[in-house]
Amino acid sequence: MTMTALIGASLLLFGTIASDHAFAQRNEMPPGYPQSLERDLQALLGKVHEGNPSSELLVRLAETYFDLADDLLTDKAKRLAAYEAGAKAAKQSFEIDDANADAHFFHAVNIGSAARLQGVTNAALTVNNIKHCALRAIELDPNHSQALQMMGGLMMELPWFLGGSEKKAQEYLERSITVDGNFANARIMLAKLYKKQGRVEEARKQLTAVIQAENPHYRYTWERKYKPEAERMLRELPKG
Repeated sequence: MTMTALIGASLLLFGTIASDHAFAQRNEMPPGYPQSLERDLQALLGKVHEGNPSSELLVRLAETYFDLADDLLTDKAKRLAAYEAGAKAAKQSFEIDDANADAHFFHAVNIGSAARLQGVTNAALTVNNIKHCALRAIELDPNHSQALQMMGGLMMELPWFLGGSEKKAQEYLERSITVDGNFANARIMLAKLYKKQGRVEEARKQLTAVIQAENPHYRYTWERKYKPEAERMLRELPKG
């Protein structure tokens, strides 16, 4: 496999790495979600068009575009446009306030998702941009659970000569879970690493935590994706 193909494969896996969303439905599923995102977007755009938007407002706009593309839109062109608009809003946010960790995170998650949707285009540059933004978010907020999860996923999927490292992946994912154990995807990725290392009982513990979560972040995605995936993986583990 060529280097370009390897990088492209890593970007195709970016959806798994980054699909835990950030604010819109963090602790509960809003009424009417995800259709409610269109109304939320229009309200945010109205505030932005009033002029002089704050860094925080632009972050909310960036995450709403991301959620819209991930959870509601089905047309490829519309999804791509939403991711690109989200990346633009996030960039505007950290240009106003470079210390806004969420702005850097949302820039990374939107550009990565756009790249995944398009296929391999300037893949090495895109991966470096994602890593730079995620690491900047962690630099600003060492307890940014989602940025830690993102870096763990990248370290897990990238080949070693592009900076990948299972050891670093494990460290990032364990840090993410220590900070906030309600992000299901971090636990699932960590379970995959533990299984690969032959640490079956530790993998089982992570998967069980996903399935039995009482207050998972982004319940919409947890119900439809992460809980079923954890149940399937748990069935496939060797019996203890």
